[in-house]
Amino acid sequence: MTINFPSKTEIRLKKAPLNEVVCQVKFSPILRISKETPSDFQEAVRQRFPALLVEQGVLVLFPGAAGVEKPSMESAPRIYRFRTPDELSHVALAMDFFALSTKQYTHWNVFVQDVELGYAAFQKIYQVPYATRIGLRFINRFDQKNTGCASTDQILELFRSELTCLIHTDVWKEPQEFLSQVLLNDEKAKLAIRVGFGRENDEPFFALDLDYFEEGQISLDDLTSRLNQYHTRIYDAFRWCMLDGSLTRFEPSEES
Repeated sequence: MTINFPSKTEIRLKKAPLNEVVCQVKFSPILRISKETPSDFQEAVRQRFPALLVEQGVLVLFPGAAGVEKPSMESAPRIYRFRTPDELSHVALAMDFFALSTKQYTHWNVFVQDVELGYAAFQKIYQVPYATRIGLRFINRFDQKNTGCASTDQILELFRSELTCLIHTDVWKEPQEFLSQVLLNDEKAKLAIRVGFGRENDEPFFALDLDYFEEGQISLDDLTSRLNQYHTRIYDAFRWCMLDGSLTRFEPSEES
């Protein structure tokens, strides 16, 4: 089965409802990253991502798991997060993945340039032959503030009824929480469409999470072209989810 969302020309939104955009490249663990401080990588990205946060996780092992006789804790591999001064975007490096994340998405070309910067530094230093997973994820959040809607009904009316039909039914008006996922095959890749509804500070919000990814032994010869294809698939799915006219609430721009 191959997805077949209608192709749409991208419309740039001055107030895009994006909460976060993430690109992740996973690979077989590189012990060098876990044993050495990635100072060469930092120098390569420091002009764009000068701040650094090092996360040291903890693994909790319970009895009965993998032969464990009593509870114990082990240090998880470090994650190095190189961040912009405003801390809204960062490049993450760990022993088994490289990622770029932003909470201030402006345009695809800007985002992919940051991916290229981090990835070029990563490949120059570590020379990974192939990825085991490549994914691109756009997480949208719609609430009364960013949509200008006065009620839950008005927010839900921005989307196709296929995505919202279980939030309002004959026997309930509005659930406390709603989560749903559709996983679609697209030749060698997959697209996960996740929708959610909830309340924060007693205000309703609707989430639309679009996650496109490939798994296996994936060539890294032209990562940018691959991500451009992922982005096109995600955008077409996003436009299918939104009803005609809904984008006017997010200040469409004439710029492409």
